[in-house]
Amino acid sequence: MSELAVHDLHAGYGGAQVLHGVSLTVAEGEICAILGPNGAGKTTLLRALSGMVKGRGSVKLDGAELLGRPPDALARLGVAHVPEGRGTFMPLTVEENLRLGAYVRRSGVEDDLERIYTYFPALKPRLKQAAGSLSGGEQQMLALGRALMLRPRLLLLDEPSLGLAPLITRELFHIVRTINEQERTTVVVVEQNAHLALGVAQQAHVLETGRIVLSGTAADIRADEQVAQSYLGYRV
Repeated sequence: MSELAVHDLHAGYGGAQVLHGVSLTVAEGEICAILGPNGAGKTTLLRALSGMVKGRGSVKLDGAELLGRPPDALARLGVAHVPEGRGTFMPLTVEENLRLGAYVRRSGVEDDLERIYTYFPALKPRLKQAAGSLSGGEQQMLALGRALMLRPRLLLLDEPSLGLAPLITRELFHIVRTINEQERTTVVVVEQNAHLALGVAQQAHVLETGRIVLSGTAADIRADEQVAQSYLGYRV
């Protein structure tokens, strides 16, 4: 199982507190959307879950406490984080980037490379190209593919649509949903395009000034006109 349970999570940078007692649960195989305005603490939440920011409280994956462990230890537990801005290694080739995603594993890497190519066929003819030569959409595919090379139990996505054309964005979210359905990977996605995120998620939480102000099924939140206008910036 890959259930994520976050309880009373506080986190920040230096003396600046950003998250104030965040609690949520994501069942195995669910997609959870984290929504809210800029500066609400969405990116900090993902960084705390992946060990990039220190926090206090409790973050458990199948009962194992994640807080206090460094990022490489969390990677070995199956936590993969695709940060905002993609985080690809530009001078390295596409293939080298993908293989870096499997650095904690010793077997099955070749099979998983072929699996990544089925999700992202556009990457296969570019294996020997430098990652920096790819388009923005291809770089986002590469970042997601590298994370999948870990065979994650928990996949954290930070603003995957940032800077991408709507058609590419819809394709990426379709792939995320396919991965979630076929591999039962638990996904937490931070996304400014609330309408799109709610279309693939089962549940959603709205953050405001570091606190969860609204939680529910994605369908209910998506259908509530008052909620949509107040928190999500669109009309139903």
